[in-house]
This record gives sequence, C-alpha cells and structure tokens, in this order.
Amino acid sequence: MKITVTRNFDFDKLAKSNALSLWLNQYGNRINQSIQDGLNKATDITGKKFKPGSDFTHKSTHDGHAHKRPLVRSGRLQNSIRKLPATTKKLTFIIKSKVSSKARWNVEVDGKKSSGTRTVRGVNYGYMLNEGFKTSDKSLIPNKKVPFRNWFGIPSKFLVGGSEWHKMVALAKQLFNKSMKTRMKEYK
Repeated sequence: MKITVTRNFDFDKLAKSNALSLWLNQYGNRINQSIQDGLNKATDITGKKFKPGSDFTHKSTHDGHAHKRPLVRSGRLQNSIRKLPATTKKLTFIIKSKVSSKARWNVEVDGKKSSGTRTVRGVNYGYMLNEGFKTSDKSLIPNKKVPFRNWFGIPSKFLVGGSEWHKMVALAKQLFNKSMKTRMKEYK
C-alpha cells in the first residue's frame, strides 16, 4: 500500500491571494464600526456607559455646540477616525484618530461668554480623552481632573475569546478554504 499526499496550492501564493487582506479588512471594518457605535451610544470599548459630564459641561456651549453626550459635541472626534485598509502587499489594517485642538476657543456658560487663544495648539485631544488628564492652572476651569474615557481601541468582544472573535475565526476558515480550493493565480 502506498499513500501519496500532494497539495494543490502554494503557501506563498496563498499569502499573496486576497484571502488575508479580505479577512483583515472585514475584521478592521467591524472594529471601526464598534468604535463608532460606542461614540453614538456613549459607551467605552468594553461596553460600559461613560460617566456623565460635569455640571459645567452640561451648562456650557463650546464653539456654538451644546453638550449632547460624553465625547460628542461638535462631531469632530468621531469624524476624525480614518481607516487604512489592508492590501495583498501590506497586510495591515489601520484605524487612527487625529483630532487636534483648535487654536482659538469660545465657551458660553449661563450667558457669560469667554474666549481666548490656546498656548499649546494642535494637541490630539482624542488621545487625551482616552487617557484622562488634568487641566492647566491657567485654564478656564483650572486644575480640574478630566476622567479617562476608553473610547478608542480594540473592543473586548473582538479580542481572543470574545463573541466577535469567534465569528471572525469562522470567516477566516471560510475564506482560506475558498482560497485553497480555488485554483491559485499566478502572482509576480
């Protein structure tokens, strides 16, 4: 008796096929949508509700925008999220957020208007909100601790063992099986 095992695919060609990039793009798009949903529902990446803003936050109007819910006033933070999809040559899906503070600020609280120019400009306040920070002693609200709100990152349901992770593993198996059963294309 003789058993011969052959393969009908090349691992190098599999890596160059679109199965990996397709999977990464679907995975990345689902993570991005989860971050967007978290901002819309005022929940962090673990699904917990954000603590409500302070009285000052609720009373204030900043650059003409009233407080709606935590991390949503003008929409600049949510609109700053960018996706860089994976390709067959670059198997990396990147989600990034770079929203910089404006040089000028205008705040109205209880009919009293205040405005000024920031001494430090271009600060990524999305990062600051994710980490938490303390306002400067020269701030309109001096020495105030702003709590961290873990709004940006990979949600726990997408990590190994999470509910979405299991769906993504099943999708990966489906895409790889399809790639292995499909005749491999020639890539140069």
